Amino acid sequence: MKPGDFLGRSTARGLSVMRWLIDGYNVMHASGILGPRLSREGFRRARRRFLDELARVLPTEAGGEVTVVFDARVPPGDFPIASSYRGIRVLFALGDEDADSRIEFILDHDSNPQNLKVVSSDRRIRQAARRRRARPMTADEFWDQKDRLDQPERPQAGAATRPGAEQEPDRDRPVNPDEARFWVEIFRDIEHLPGIRDVQSPSAALLTDDEIAEIQRIIDREG
Repeated sequence: MKPGDFLGRSTARGLSVMRWLIDGYNVMHASGILGPRLSREGFRRARRRFLDELARVLPTEAGGEVTVVFDARVPPGDFPIASSYRGIRVLFALGDEDADSRIEFILDHDSNPQNLKVVSSDRRIRQAARRRRARPMTADEFWDQKDRLDQPERPQAGAATRPGAEQEPDRDRPVNPDEARFWVEIFRDIEHLPGIRDVQSPSAALLTDDEIAEIQRIIDREG
């Protein structure tokens, strides 16, 4: 199966359903579920538990789409190179291609990136997401918020007002597509000013050398 085979349904989606593109080992590292003493089988069980957790918190059954990309030095022993697991698309980037390159490939070929959330602590990936108007999120931010991702919004208690009473603007109401396009155009130039994203998201830092080395050790456990 080719990488592009996983793009079909996502490129045809409307703006109403949020989709997710996740840097697998990057987020697993942020989750802290991997220990230094894991055996090869323990590592594979941890990876499956991670995918189980994603299936629990992300709305794949409601029409949402989730793609997780893992680095790989060798073919994994418990998954095909490209497969579906509990509604999640699972891809392993082999050979000369790494997970970052595969994620960028998917971003470049997605015809509707505005409703795509891209999760990675790698600045290269987040910059690629912004170029395509996708929504970047660091691995730490995602893991901190994961238990709220599948919770439907509920009206606040006491929100009803007396007939004729003056109401404050509804700041939490969903923005319709026409409004969204308007504000995207308004802020298009501001978004790309040098350094503006670092001001807006001070937590969006580069991975440290130690974190990169740990992710590489994670990948090496497969071989």
